[in-house]
Amino acid sequence: MNEEFAAILKRMGEILDSISEKQKLLREAVNQKDWNKLMTLISEVNFLSDSFKSFDSKREKIQSNMQRGDLSPYTYDLSVLRTKLLRCKAENKAFASYVNISRTFVQQVVEKALPHSRNKNYSRNGAILQPQPQSVVVNQLF
Repeated sequence: MNEEFAAILKRMGEILDSISEKQKLLREAVNQKDWNKLMTLISEVNFLSDSFKSFDSKREKIQSNMQRGDLSPYTYDLSVLRTKLLRCKAENKAFASYVNISRTFVQQVVEKALPHSRNKNYSRNGAILQPQPQSVVVNQLF
């Protein structure tokens, strides 16, 4: 059981290292506006996260059957794992914040460009009509 616990901790650390690498690549893909790479990396991070959750549930089951004294040899490994996890969470929060700020900015631009796109239209007998999109021409200069 102790060997399995050590192997799980090691694998969880490797997964978090991979997630951390992918997060750096995510940031680069956003900066370079490489949306295909971004989508691929997001899928990879999601897969790694699911794998981490699976190992974490195994770790919890084993750890719940261990005595406090049995965990002593793994204290350092658990603290390193916790540090890596916190680093990944902080990066996720920063990325989520960036996405939310960008989404809000784009929504404001669209709202200013199409101010009536969110208003409801009503028919003569009071039924709500879906607003029709307005024609918009965007000139793109290179």
